[in-house]
Parts: sequence; C-alpha cells; structure tokens
Amino acid sequence: MFNRLLALTFVFAASAFAQVEFTKAEDIDYVGDGNPRQMLDFYLPKEKTEKPLPVLLWVHGGAWLQGSKKNPGLALRAFQLGPCAVVSINYRLTREAKWPAQIHDCKASLRWVRAHAGKYNLDPDRIVVWGASAGGHLVALLGTTENDEALDGELGPHEEQSTGIKAVINFFGPTDFPKMNSQGSSMNHNDRNSPEGKLLGGIVSELPQKAKLASALYHVSKDDAPVLTVHGTKDRLVPYKQGLDFDRKLDEALIPSILLTVEGGGHGQGFGESVQKTIEKFLQDHLFGKKNDLRDATVKKNL
Repeated sequence: MFNRLLALTFVFAASAFAQVEFTKAEDIDYVGDGNPRQMLDFYLPKEKTEKPLPVLLWVHGGAWLQGSKKNPGLALRAFQLGPCAVVSINYRLTREAKWPAQIHDCKASLRWVRAHAGKYNLDPDRIVVWGASAGGHLVALLGTTENDEALDGELGPHEEQSTGIKAVINFFGPTDFPKMNSQGSSMNHNDRNSPEGKLLGGIVSELPQKAKLASALYHVSKDDAPVLTVHGTKDRLVPYKQGLDFDRKLDEALIPSILLTVEGGGHGQGFGESVQKTIEKFLQDHLFGKKNDLRDATVKKNL
C-alpha cells in the first residue's frame, strides 16, 4: 500500500522561484497510523543525481493550533542553490493532542527520512530543519534534543534511527516559555487559553517543569546543532528577547549560533531580501558545503 501511494502521488511540478523542475509525493504516512496530521509531503529534483541529496525539512507555524504542510513557501527556494530534497510535515495540533505529541511527531518524521535515505538517495548526515513561529519552537528543540529519550518518543516503525540533524533555521520561535510573559507581548502567554497554555494543558506558571521541558533554551548543551535565529525587534507575539537569550545561551555553550536581528521587524513582517540572502548563505554552508563567513548582524526591516 505504501509503495502504491507513492506511485499515485508523485507528480510533475515546476518551481515558480527558479524554474527548477521537481517531483512531489503528497500525504506520506511517516508514523503508519493513517492520521492526516502525521503525514508529510516530499519534494525531489526531477533530474537524478549521483551524489546523495541533502534534505531541508520544513515545520509550519500556526501557534500549534492551525497550519499545514501544504505550503512550505520559502523552503522550496533551496532548489535554487543546488540539488536537494525538501520535506514538509504535518504534526498533531493542540485540539487533538497536548505536549509532547508535537515534538514526538517531528522526531518521527526525521526517523522516516533517515530510514528512506537509501531508497531516495538522501544524505542522512545533511538534514537541516527550518520552522517559523510554532515551527521555529519545534525546530529549535530538534536542534537541542538530539537522541533525547524523553522527547524522541516511540512513534513509527523506525525507532532505531537517529534524530540528529545538521543545522537549524529558527524563525522567531519561542524558546523560553517561563519568561515569555515578562518580556513584552500583546497577549497573556501564561493563560490556560493562550497558545502556550493550550499546548501544555494549563496555566503555564503552574507547570514549571513541563514549560522548561518544552523550551529549547533549557536543553542547550555542547553537542547541539548550529543555529540561525531570525527575529524582529518589534515582534509583539514572540518577544525579541526570546531569540536574543537563546542565541546567547548557545554562544555560552560554544555552539555555532547566528542571530539575525530585523530592526523594526514584527512577527515575520518586514523580512526583506537581506534575510533571504543570509538564509541562502546558511544553507550553502550546511546543505551544500560552500563555506560563508556568517556572523551576528542587524538589518533594517524590508531591506
């Protein structure tokens, strides 16, 4: 059934960004339970390559309440840079399951990619994860909890596979739940009906251990993956200090960490060509092995 599904869903498409042709498989069940929230879409270049393909895995945002794998958006621009594979995943939302279901799903999708590396000519040692907002939160955790028994979960048939990754692109993801409310925001993140409260299942301040377990900042160690964090100074939903403190904690652990500050940028608003150029250089480094000298920087919004 699995192979038949692939045969039915692989279709031809052309990238609107660079006229790069790729094939796409939709709704691949990475757990095996038939849950549409545990499925992924898989993009491969149409032209076959001899060298194994690096993988860019996209995790959507939506406050863990909504969102879909259907539009990986900027992630598809990776095809401009060289031959690669792009994976876009669904994960269970908070109306269906509470934490840590979301990170368990992300880890299971990673294991699926590794388990099928040989079949699709993928390089399991070059997997970069990229997410925005709630997706940024999840990819930051993927980078700081590699092969973590408490958060890897036991979903799917590929438990023997590693959950290690090559690098992380964190677009304005929350990384420190316990401190969000004190850092300036347009909402009460502590409330049980806030996105964070719905994720954790209660008032955040009354769940201190769970809140820390769900926060990448408290998992930082010397073995973590390199991180690019992009965050706007005028983000009223996820305070800029979340990105700033995460970058500092990674620096203290001597993890390669780059903070790109968007001066005046909001929650994903005001991100101009300067942001895209930095992402391209980061992907060149970690997907394609073309070294760039990237450092912390500040860019103006819309530039």
